[in-house]
Order: sequence, then C-alpha cells, then structure tokens
Amino acid sequence: MLFDSHTHLNLAAFDSDRGELIKNYLKKGLFLINVGTCYQTSKKAVEIAEEYQNCWASVGLHPAHTFPTPLDQLDKNEFNDEDNLQGFLKGEEFDSKFEDLIHRNKKVIAIGECGLDYSYLEDLPLEKQEKCKKSEEKEFRKQIRIAKEYNLPLILHLRNLYKKALEILQEEIFNGQLVFHFFTGTLEDLKLILQNPNYLIGFSGVITYGNKLDEVIRRVPLERILIETDAPYVAPAPYRGKRNEPLYVKEVAKKIAEIKNLPSEGVKKTTFENALKFFRIQTYL
Repeated sequence: MLFDSHTHLNLAAFDSDRGELIKNYLKKGLFLINVGTCYQTSKKAVEIAEEYQNCWASVGLHPAHTFPTPLDQLDKNEFNDEDNLQGFLKGEEFDSKFEDLIHRNKKVIAIGECGLDYSYLEDLPLEKQEKCKKSEEKEFRKQIRIAKEYNLPLILHLRNLYKKALEILQEEIFNGQLVFHFFTGTLEDLKLILQNPNYLIGFSGVITYGNKLDEVIRRVPLERILIETDAPYVAPAPYRGKRNEPLYVKEVAKKIAEIKNLPSEGVKKTTFENALKFFRIQTYL
C-alpha cells in the first residue's frame, strides 16, 4: 500500500486522463489526497473525493494566489476554466465559500496548502512586495484559525520561511497537527520543527535529485515522515522532466529507504500508516 499525501489531480494537467489514472491507482492500492490551491481547485478536489473511494481532499489557498498574478505568469497546469483564471488574475481571500466546501463532505480532511512564499515577489517594486507579503500572512492566519475551529490538520507550503511560520503558529496558539509539505529546510529548521510532536515532515521527488537533503532525512524519525509527489510537478528520478503522477511516490519511499538503510516495503508501510493516523482516516479498503 502507498499513500501520496500531497498531489494535485484536481489541476488541469490531469483533465484528459484523471479518471483512468485514479481507477488504476485503486487497483494498485494507492491512496491520495488532492490538495487545494485556490477555491476552484479546492472545489475540484472535493468533487474527486466524492467520486472515488481512494481519494480525499484538502481545502486551501496557496500563498501565490493571495495577490494578483499577471496573465503571462499563470501556470497552465493549474487553471482550467474562466472562473479559475479570474481568481488568479485578481487574487483571492480564504472566505466563507471555502468553509462551505469543508461542510460539504467528510472526506475533506485537512486545510491547505497554505503558508508563506516570497519567491513570487522578487520582480515586484519593494512597496508592492510588502503589500503582497501582508496578504500572504493574513490569509495564512485565517487558515490556521479555520484549522483550529474545525480541528483539522494543516498542510503548509513554505519556501525558506520556516522560522517565520513557526512564530506565526505560536502567535495563533496552534496546538494541532500539521505537515511541512515539500520540505527543503536546513538541519536548524528541522531541529525547531521536531520539538513539536504534532509536526510531520513531507518529502517529495526532489530528494531523488541529489544528496542535499540526505542528512535531513536521516535525522527525521520514520514515524514523523509523510511521502508525496506534488504531481504534476517535480517528478522524481527516473521520471524527471515528465509529468509527475501519484504512483511515482514509490520512488520517494525507495529513496528514503536507501538513505536510512531500511527495507523499501517497510518505509511504504510506515508512511502509509502515518498518513492514515495524521489525516484521521479511520477505515480503508
């Protein structure tokens, strides 16, 4: 059994073959969570969860969508209709329509992805950068509060801002569970995170690109790890450069097993159980 704890079959990149892929994953014993990045993709994640028994959903607003995105910078993998496109062009707020999705289906099992990422702001004037940073933090805090209200775990998207995120979580008195999705932080970041037993680390296919994160992976107890693909992005070796798919999460498990000198099947089993426990999935196939 395998569990892809963070994927995006809800994006336009999978419009042509989504159903076929999911049915194949069910046969292979692969479970997955489609993670929302804005209202439209969160809505699509819920719809997929309603239709397929091996799928669950997370509802969230990615930091990149908390401010307007120029048309020439839009990610064509992501938007798939006019409403979604307009959301990107204008920017969004995490408001009541997101909460409606949480109420709609019990298979909504997390809030996110949400967090902080200033890499999108580098080409903006300084004044505009500061305004966008404030928007990111405002929407991040909203989602922390919603996670507290509904007692749901958080899926965090952060880029070199782990310490700042930890400060915000402390200010918001967040005592729940969360996962640092697509972790690429330092050993110092990791040390701070592991102090809280409710915090897990998510590793993606990027760990197969070299040995930069090997020591980080060695330091994380297997019981604190979730594996993910972040498909359709960053396909692991040997699929690098191709569209990523949830089934490729096996390569992430294989790499972790290699680094930790553990049996690959044991890593798959433990990370599968970690995901069930973390997302409070009580029964499975």
